[in-house]
Amino acid sequence: MNSEQLRAEQLIYQRIGEFTVSFQWIENRLREIGWQILDPSHLQRPPQSLRNLTNDKLVDRVHELFLDALPKCKLSAALENSFKECFESAVQKLHGLRKARNRILHSAFIELKAGGEVQGILRSGTKLQIDEETGDVLFDQQYLAPESFSAEMASMAELVLFLNRAYLQLIHRYPLDSDP
Repeated sequence: MNSEQLRAEQLIYQRIGEFTVSFQWIENRLREIGWQILDPSHLQRPPQSLRNLTNDKLVDRVHELFLDALPKCKLSAALENSFKECFESAVQKLHGLRKARNRILHSAFIELKAGGEVQGILRSGTKLQIDEETGDVLFDQQYLAPESFSAEMASMAELVLFLNRAYLQLIHRYPLDSDP
């Protein structure tokens, strides 16, 4: 295997790891937003609520908590509406990222070898689907390159910026004596 092929293979697995860690960081930021609303005075440490929710339920629950908390922050009407719209958009992106995460992490990774050397890596979904019209088996496969996850990473970067803004607003504006 030449050094360029080896480097590409290593980068693909590195990108999968970076994607996974970034996704987990976003999940944690969502919990922090929820905890800030549920316990703004930080009386219960470590926080126990929201820990056992699936990602799907966590996103929806934090969205609900945030929308209920927003009026208590006493923001201008325009800023409050902007946060509502942005959070709604973030929820859609978060659900999409969850699906991408599941598709990536629950795939088989197939090394395409020739001459005993890895020439490429194929991601293949483990669930076969059937085309309803033709009855043909459908495969969810993707030839991977180091830049294969760049769209998902860019989406996560945008989400992180918004979630950090939302979290900081709560820290500075959400009353400590509020009930969620």
